[in-house]
Amino acid sequence: MTLALSAVLGLSACDPPCGRTCKKLVNCGLDTPRLSKEECELACEDQEALYDEWEDPELRSAFRDYKQCVMDKTCNAIEDGACYDEELYAF
Repeated sequence: MTLALSAVLGLSACDPPCGRTCKKLVNCGLDTPRLSKEECELACEDQEALYDEWEDPELRSAFRDYKQCVMDKTCNAIEDGACYDEELYAF
């Protein structure tokens, strides 16, 4: 059971959901006055769906890496561009 639970938790840790990613960005104060947490989540989910529709594994992987970076880095590091990827649309 522990191994199965670890596998499930490991998978979810590799691709943070948009809700958690946006919550972190909002809590860091990195949202703009035009972008609320809810709008951020919708834009993030739309971006995920678009990359899935395009069936582009490189963009899907880069987007997953971006979200994981946001979760791993400090707010200051994110603000300094630690997770920036010029290939990705900034939602």
